[in-house]
Amino acid sequence: MIKKPAASKAAAVLLIGGLVLSRFAGEGDVVNSSHVAPLPAVNPAFEILWNANHLSLSGHTQSTQQEQDLQRIATVAFPGVELSSDFEPLGIVPESWHDRTTQVLYLLAETRSATALLTADNIEIRGITGEDIGWQSRFDALRQNLPANIALNVDTLTVDASISVAAICERAFKSFDAGPINFEESSAVFRSSAYPRLQRVIALASTCRDSRIAITGHTDASGPESLNEHLSLERAQEVGNYLVHGGIDADRLLVVGLGSKEPVADNATRFGRSLNRRIEIELTPWSGSDSLLGRR
Repeated sequence: MIKKPAASKAAAVLLIGGLVLSRFAGEGDVVNSSHVAPLPAVNPAFEILWNANHLSLSGHTQSTQQEQDLQRIATVAFPGVELSSDFEPLGIVPESWHDRTTQVLYLLAETRSATALLTADNIEIRGITGEDIGWQSRFDALRQNLPANIALNVDTLTVDASISVAAICERAFKSFDAGPINFEESSAVFRSSAYPRLQRVIALASTCRDSRIAITGHTDASGPESLNEHLSLERAQEVGNYLVHGGIDADRLLVVGLGSKEPVADNATRFGRSLNRRIEIELTPWSGSDSLLGRR
């Protein structure tokens, strides 16, 4: 079963506990460090998801003021949009964390659909923008104000403002080809060539959030069919797990293993068998109401 990892708040709790311990230990007191669990490393992260009718803000925040500012910007810059937030107060965050989150939120207000993920040393933005100057001016401001050690990775598609996001996504689905996703022989371990192709799937699925992703595993005809079906499903599930870890909701996935039932080439040749060992990924518009039969 594909499951999206649950976010843990243990790090923040332990961090607060450590601060309380330090505060109440007097100068002459001796704290037995052998009984104090070491504080885990905390990697702050903040995610913004935006499409035509919903804005989601989630992740680590520095203060109540930061949370209030984000909600104020969301109300003003995204009027009439449904807003959901899931803040995790962390307290200790990188310098300029407050400014980074608010600037990125302002920037996404100039898109038609977008996702952004901020970490301690990186900002990733994917989305669809119109042909206006608002996006470019705010993007330039963000880039100029970022500390030198922060990487900014942006992947956007600029489109005619008269075209709907749904139409853009449907057009992109028809022409999309991630390329072959290969595995080590007789295993469900990705070859290195698979990762950039899987990232292309994540980029499109993140931008076109109202879509379903069908993942179908296939094998060649070597060996018993029962083993082929198991291996094809296992490989398809590994692809699904990778997408989920990349931020794609598991409920959007349809994962199926067909074994060797649908060859695209001759299993009698080595080359033909290599073509039959494949993963097919198809993105289609999805309202979320239809049943995903076969999802594992």
